[in-house]
Amino acid sequence: MRKRTSIFIMGMLLFIFIISAPLLAPIVHDDHSPKSAVRNYIQQAGHPYQSFFAVIKKTDFKDPEYGVLYDVFWNDWDNETGSTAQLCYAKESGKDLFTISCGTGP
Repeated sequence: MRKRTSIFIMGMLLFIFIISAPLLAPIVHDDHSPKSAVRNYIQQAGHPYQSFFAVIKKTDFKDPEYGVLYDVFWNDWDNETGSTAQLCYAKESGKDLFTISCGTGP
C-alpha cells in the first residue's frame, strides 16, 4: 500500500510539472544569468519543456564582440536527428542582463 501511494504522489507531481512547465518557463528563465538567458532562448523558440532539461556547459572561450561561449545540448523534437547541439554566446548587456546569440558550429 505504501509503494502505491508513493507512485501515485510521484505521478501527480509529474502531471503538475507537465501542466505548469509552459506557464512557469517565462517566469523561471529570466535573463539575469547566462544559463538562464540560454534557457529563455530555448523557451522562446517554442520548447518550454526542453528549456528545463537542457545541458549547458561553459567553455573557456570569450569573444570580445559576442561574449562567453556555452555548449548547449537539448532534445529538439522538431529536428530530424532529435538531439540538438548549439553554440551560444552570452554577453552582458546591462546590469545582470545577458544577450544571447546562438547557432550551430562549423
